[in-house]
Amino acid sequence: MATPSEISELARCRAVFTPGHPARTGTVAFQRTDGAAPQSIATGSVETLAVALPDGDGIDLVEVPGVVVPVQEALPVLTRARADAHAHLAVAFWGAAAVLAFQFVARGLLPPGLSPSDHDAWRVGPLSAEDVDRVRRLAAAMPPEAHAVPLDDGAPLRLPEPERLLRGFLDAVADALPRSPAATLVTGVPAYTARPPLTLPGQHALATEVAAVHDAGVRLSPRIEVTGLEDTVPDDTPPTFRAVLQVRSVADRR
Repeated sequence: MATPSEISELARCRAVFTPGHPARTGTVAFQRTDGAAPQSIATGSVETLAVALPDGDGIDLVEVPGVVVPVQEALPVLTRARADAHAHLAVAFWGAAAVLAFQFVARGLLPPGLSPSDHDAWRVGPLSAEDVDRVRRLAAAMPPEAHAVPLDDGAPLRLPEPERLLRGFLDAVADALPRSPAATLVTGVPAYTARPPLTLPGQHALATEVAAVHDAGVRLSPRIEVTGLEDTVPDDTPPTFRAVLQVRSVADRR
């Protein structure tokens, strides 16, 4: 956990999110606006990153030292920095994104699945039309410094598309939050509870089916119907039980 003085300094830095694979391995880099190296924190490492910054009438690619922190460790910094009146716009933006991710996770919008490389991964979803609108409005407010790390695809200088980057951050938070030493002790298995990447070969088809159900906005749940307990039924008649599989909307919280 960063100290109050460390949070205060990092709040005044630029903040950029870099997605990881799987999502929970994404990082947040804090960079001072004067080009000096920020104060390091216990959970971070000082690295030099190439970022695209305004230069006159154009954009220049410059190398700037920064403190790179895993997403899970960056969350307390981002959320607390939002209350700092002197916080950089980029830090305030990612702090707002973290709060949005918390709200989605608290509502249970957290289906399990697999990453493209078959690693166990949680993600945010399914999102309602209202949720998607919130994501898009927040992405539209993303300051340039918040997505200043150029794409490494060998093409001319391009920056990440704001909405896609924001969704990657939401998934990174969702993938990180359920994982703790206690979670592994409760389940007895590392899948979906341990932080190190874990490959689950042969499960891609099942994960795709589960994702399809969640993305369709429906949930399967059993209902147990019992007969034979009425007063009119003889005492020596055993009750019968029937399990009925029902389809419900994810918007139904009953």
